[in-house]
Amino acid sequence: MTTTATTTVVGGAGGAVTTTVTSATTALIDLEGAAQQECAAQTGPCLTIYTTQDATNWDKYYGPLFYQEYPWASGKVNYVSLSAAAETQRLLSEFQANKVGADLATGTLAGLIPVYQGHAFVNYTSPLTKFMNYSADGIGPAWVVTNNAIVHMIYNPKVIAANNLPIPTSWSDLANPAYNGKLAMQTATSLSITTAEFYYLYNSMGNSSGQWTNLMKGIAANHPTITATAGAAESAVVSGQAAVGIDTFDSYVSALKANASIPLKLVDIEPLVYTPGVVALTANSPHPAMAKLAEAWFISVSGQTGVYRTNHVPYTSSIGSGLTAYLPAGYKLTNAYANTALFQNPGAWSDTFKAIFGA
Repeated sequence: MTTTATTTVVGGAGGAVTTTVTSATTALIDLEGAAQQECAAQTGPCLTIYTTQDATNWDKYYGPLFYQEYPWASGKVNYVSLSAAAETQRLLSEFQANKVGADLATGTLAGLIPVYQGHAFVNYTSPLTKFMNYSADGIGPAWVVTNNAIVHMIYNPKVIAANNLPIPTSWSDLANPAYNGKLAMQTATSLSITTAEFYYLYNSMGNSSGQWTNLMKGIAANHPTITATAGAAESAVVSGQAAVGIDTFDSYVSALKANASIPLKLVDIEPLVYTPGVVALTANSPHPAMAKLAEAWFISVSGQTGVYRTNHVPYTSSIGSGLTAYLPAGYKLTNAYANTALFQNPGAWSDTFKAIFGA
């Protein structure tokens, strides 16, 4: 029996709280029993997770908390870090070849939509969600939101000053010829965090007269350094290879925590866009019981604490309050995919970005 369930209870009074605790605990006991039996039968890993997060996050942050809850699984988790494009491709190709390697996948929602459309995810909702403050937009047919991945612009103040460049004040500034050869961003073709920002701009500024297309072409004309990951784009800015870039909040905070004097600043452009970070179970996974338990854990208080420790903003907002010090005063957040049209045909959007940026 775990203790996680008792900490996931939300407001109520008297018997209602007791009933919720009992029901949540029972649900976890059922999941854990099946998972432990499945794991005990394995000589090697009994849970494989494909993720777009940093490869060290499991050993540093998630693993210690997960093994505290489930010590019998210690050392039996395989955490595989991939770029957004590589994760999507691998999940689909393994499913199509009937050689599924992952039990669970985590990443931003847009990049995983093609996997869902390819039937490589299970339509499953964790029984734990009904005991928590999950709203309808936090649960999909085959995923549960674990975190909000904030996207923002960054700049290197030393490079800006040395080259007498203006500090950007809007996303349109990325098309300013002053930044020619001085931009870095993760490829939007892979339906990444860059896609989230550019898609939000499409919906907010419109394209009736080609204004969005012209902005994208203007950015492309500045010959940005296109990277496979957001972390690589941030590194290009920090190293001085680029002056301005597109970054994720977790990577930005991690960099500042490691070195407060690092030449890295966040551009305060409101609203700050975020994309849902989700967890999903793979179809035909080798260890389906472990996958269900792990998904339940990621959305529990223990799992959400792990999310917070990686500097991602947890879906359970109260747990992530310590990250607000790194956000601009009076910040506003908006979901890049509040308009879900991109999900209807993500391939077409991917093709659009490839045609504009070439990668």
